[in-house]
Amino acid sequence: MMLNVYCERIGQTWYGAVFDGTKVVATNFARSKEDALRPICKGLPYEAPFETIEKPSALSMEVFRAMSAILDGRDVSFNFELDMSRIPRTTRRVLELMSLIPTGYAATYGGLAKVSGTGPRVAGHACATNPFPPIVPCHRVVARDLSLGGYGGGLKLKWKILRKEDRGFKDVSNVKISGKLLPLFPISCLKPPA
Repeated sequence: MMLNVYCERIGQTWYGAVFDGTKVVATNFARSKEDALRPICKGLPYEAPFETIEKPSALSMEVFRAMSAILDGRDVSFNFELDMSRIPRTTRRVLELMSLIPTGYAATYGGLAKVSGTGPRVAGHACATNPFPPIVPCHRVVARDLSLGGYGGGLKLKWKILRKEDRGFKDVSNVKISGKLLPLFPISCLKPPA
């Protein structure tokens, strides 16, 4: 099946996505069109046929609205499907767990690792190679000491997004997943970048 690549500027941000029929294969956002497209095109399956489409589809418009809303700090629910079939099982599990981190909270790499049955470096690698930013909210994953850790777009951008998502929560919360607890830390507990 032919993959479709589409990119569009909304405000000051460029949004890019790859679609396989009715599924989303990859997303990205950046300040320039090239920076938005480079990672998603680089991550396309080997020798997969693709074409750049010039007009937005209903699906691309829905995906870009969701991405824009997330970057504005709004709560978002969506009806489109993320195609994780090409992603290794362990990485997929970490990405699925990241998707459960609600707006206003962050989890640690170690917390994700414990619940997913992997190590913190594996969780960190899943964040670093996340093919669906910001839909799968890798920006909500932080270091053990609640410093920001890393982020492909830079720590200042990560902090900017998290500040917009701050809901004023004060207490640590937990999500129970497969009998294990994933601690969730309010944004107000996080350490801003230096």
